[in-house]
Amino acid sequence: MPTPLPRTRALLLAAPLAACTAARMELDPRLATAAPEQPVSGAAWAQFRKPVRFGAFTATLTKGGFTSTSSTHAGPYERETTRQAFEFTMQGGTPASWQGACSYGTSRQAVLFPINDDAGFVCTLVPDGAQGWQLQLASQGKLYQANTLTGTLTDGATTFSIAMVHRLQQAAFDSATPVGYAIRDAGGATVAAVQTFQPQKVWIDPALPIEHQTAIAAAAVGLLVSSGATSTLNNK
Repeated sequence: MPTPLPRTRALLLAAPLAACTAARMELDPRLATAAPEQPVSGAAWAQFRKPVRFGAFTATLTKGGFTSTSSTHAGPYERETTRQAFEFTMQGGTPASWQGACSYGTSRQAVLFPINDDAGFVCTLVPDGAQGWQLQLASQGKLYQANTLTGTLTDGATTFSIAMVHRLQQAAFDSATPVGYAIRDAGGATVAAVQTFQPQKVWIDPALPIEHQTAIAAAAVGLLVSSGATSTLNNK
């Protein structure tokens, strides 16, 4: 039988693990109180057609999903570009059936509404029998701080803003690696959040109209599946 660890040593080993387990993206306190925490399963295996599940929603990739990286040389400098394109279906919410198509780092994505020339990530999210939504994020390059993505989710009538989050709860400094996204309404209130590092989670304000909750869930699928590609934003 293995010799048990001394109590002091065991506690010292367990402390970092507990701290890591408890890590969470910086979350608006009002949203944390109002919205249930929805654990995500399957996103790490989505490219292999494993379902992505959280709350009442189930999404499955139907095309693409893998990332590709290419290098461009200019004199002594080298720039790496990461690209990813994928399509998915989502069931759950209202409307209950959605088709999504997303791309990162490529201009081949079809769009529902005009997009900015510098849009780096675009998703079209179309429910059966209803108006489609479009997610677009553009790089906001920073010279002395973490690069980031910001943008909008809109159906042409309602618009939510989306911003990449680089800070963990109770952390003193931002991380160069993104940890999630915050989604805000037109008044600036945080109505949803997507944690893209493990363990992945989603929060959606239940006070939103169910149609808006479902559109945000579809956008969350795109943000979760693309998290590996978009996290390389700061490594270019």
